[in-house]
Amino acid sequence: MKLNGYCKRILAGVCTAALLLGGVSALAVSPAEVPASAALAETNDVSETQLRSTLSKFAVSYDSEAEGWQIDSPYEDASLQKASCGLYPYLFLTNDDPTVYISLGMTYFGGQKLDMKSVRVETEKNYYDFTCDDQFGGGYDPDLKSWFDYELFSMDDATSYLNEWLAAKSVTATFTGKDGSTKTYTLTKENLQVIRDILNAYDTLLASDASTARVVLRSLVK
Repeated sequence: MKLNGYCKRILAGVCTAALLLGGVSALAVSPAEVPASAALAETNDVSETQLRSTLSKFAVSYDSEAEGWQIDSPYEDASLQKASCGLYPYLFLTNDDPTVYISLGMTYFGGQKLDMKSVRVETEKNYYDFTCDDQFGGGYDPDLKSWFDYELFSMDDATSYLNEWLAAKSVTATFTGKDGSTKTYTLTKENLQVIRDILNAYDTLLASDASTARVVLRSLVK
């Protein structure tokens, strides 16, 4: 299937993009270039069993070139198979850095081609503008009979945004193309649950020491 290969994420690289919240901008760049999002604990506040239980529900992959693990939700693959839009966060941890990085992937699906220029995520209280670049491409998937596009953003330490989305009554994402075309997607319960699960894994990882986290992650790679 063309889509999964075309949209495959690169573990150590996320696009450079401007993230705007109410007119305040922050630069989203690759994990190697951003300040530490949050570091693993020096002492282990959660057991190896607890950490394994939390992370076992996720897809864990290792990239030897990036020398790190990516943690993402299997719900995303199910979403892709349905040609559904989605906003899915990922976690990344390297072999030699105690920092846990969190990124947000945004996928557009639709009946019309849309070369993503920006994405606005809105709750009843705030809006968040993500400006896209051309690092990732889109296209047409003949198996799903749908157009798609994809962008990946570093959230740095902005997990508060994700927590606000979880607390909101409704969250919508409006994908805007370079030609001005738009599509609005309302985050589903499943999509919001993915965000909730990833944030739980993020907090659990931060309560774990680096050696325990790496032992567990190695054992979960498939």
